[in-house]
Amino acid sequence: MSRKAFIRTGVLITFLTVLIQAVWALTMPAFRGPDEPHHVNSIMRLASGGGWPEPGQAMIDPAISEAGRQAGLILSADVPFTGEHRTKLLHGLSIGAKFADTPVTPHRLRSVIYPVAAQHPESVEVDQMTQHPPLYYAGGAALVKALDLEDAPWDRLVQALRLYGIALTIPLVPATIYTARRLGANRHWSLAAGLIPLAIPQIFGITAVVTNDTLAIGAGALVVAALVKAGTERISPTTVALVGGSLGFALWSKGLLLAFGLPLILVFMLADGERWRTRIAATLVSGSMALLIGWWWILNIVRYGVLQPAGYSRPVPAEWDPAAADFGHYATIAFRTFTKSFFSSYGWLEADFPAWLTWVLLTILVGGAVLAIVVAGRSRKTLLILMSPFAGLIVLLYAQGWLNYLSTSVVAGVQGRYLYPTLAAFGGVVLGLTALGRWGYRVFILFTVGVGLFGYAWLLRSAYPGPAWFDIERAAHVIGVPVPVLVIMLSVYLAVNAIIVLLMLAKTRGADLPAEPQAAAAAQETGHEPAAGHEPAADLSAWDEGRP
Repeated sequence: MSRKAFIRTGVLITFLTVLIQAVWALTMPAFRGPDEPHHVNSIMRLASGGGWPEPGQAMIDPAISEAGRQAGLILSADVPFTGEHRTKLLHGLSIGAKFADTPVTPHRLRSVIYPVAAQHPESVEVDQMTQHPPLYYAGGAALVKALDLEDAPWDRLVQALRLYGIALTIPLVPATIYTARRLGANRHWSLAAGLIPLAIPQIFGITAVVTNDTLAIGAGALVVAALVKAGTERISPTTVALVGGSLGFALWSKGLLLAFGLPLILVFMLADGERWRTRIAATLVSGSMALLIGWWWILNIVRYGVLQPAGYSRPVPAEWDPAAADFGHYATIAFRTFTKSFFSSYGWLEADFPAWLTWVLLTILVGGAVLAIVVAGRSRKTLLILMSPFAGLIVLLYAQGWLNYLSTSVVAGVQGRYLYPTLAAFGGVVLGLTALGRWGYRVFILFTVGVGLFGYAWLLRSAYPGPAWFDIERAAHVIGVPVPVLVIMLSVYLAVNAIIVLLMLAKTRGADLPAEPQAAAAAQETGHEPAAGHEPAADLSAWDEGRP
């Protein structure tokens, strides 16, 4: 495969993935993402000129609450969007009202959610989103203004904001492909790495809704790409600037992106063939650049004395005694919630996959990562550095969740979606699969696409259950489109997946080529000198001659 064909195919895979995301975004019932009403409220408050209040000071506007009622998320506009008041999807909790049985206002009668006030006398719930940086929300507000969406009904507004979020995640697939290639996978397996997100359906469940996670995912992917470049080249002003600049930008999404500070330090301090003075200088310059660009967190320390002030205080049961906290109980619930929500749990931690499927997917992902580390050879150190924030976030989330459990009795905040900004690092998983050759390549393609198809089918069943798997008329009514339009949308979804399979299987011939030494491909394709100890193969260009 030529370099041009490799790039063209990567662009095509990215475009097809965006189409799949768009179908998910149109299919997901409105306000069904975690805290989606709150994210929409903050965007519309900015669009209305309400600014960015202190954490805990902004409120959910009654117009948002009414839209939530019309969408069938809550039964009354006079209650908050908390668990006891939300309707439930199929495959979720068995208590409470079912979304499938809840009336949803027809499209022609759906209200407008503009303007939105920072504080309204009839508000019943805090909008905690002002604990985050405002960049994502400012972008959404700018979109609302640019497209004159102020007077659009809430369903069209939400759909537009969801597509805005999808655009922010575009770097994920190219960064995953780039990571695999820089670590030494051949071009065929590198392209296959771009399909890894398909095998984690909840990525599409999260990027299908209005949430600042979309900016975190896209920006996190850019950081991973910068890190893998830095890990496979000599230290240079370019790598120092790319790592520091990308992380600084990413810090404007969520505080969890601070976890990338660890690989920033490691990638420069453990660089091969460099003097200690160079390593230390690169670390200090890149880290300082990241903090200066992402100055929001420094401002928080100056203003509040903490990195991220809490925008919402969970009520503590009167009978709760922290001394009675059982770590075993906490760890069991946290692990189950964490693993389920990494692959499924659409909606507000609902619609879980069957437990056996979650275990299968988890085993394959962990097994693939371990195998890649074992066989990575010269790429092992860089791969471990890329995966360090993934492991670090798990420890951080469990520790934070335990402290929250001690103070409130509730196991919260331990969700798999918080790891998605690091996902591009898992492009390196294909290093452990290249030995499987053509048949392994075929199985990998079919497996990733197959899991993605099942994940979407599970969404349809969970949100719109019916005698024939799902109720297409109910789905069309909730989405706000005629049934024929929904049929076309579903047909597009199936066609896109078929195109991905045919496109990738047509390239099977080159899948049995051996993996390349770390940075060999990069040296040939970019002309940059690989890091010391990672010499390029003798003649990489010959690998692509005559290959499809």
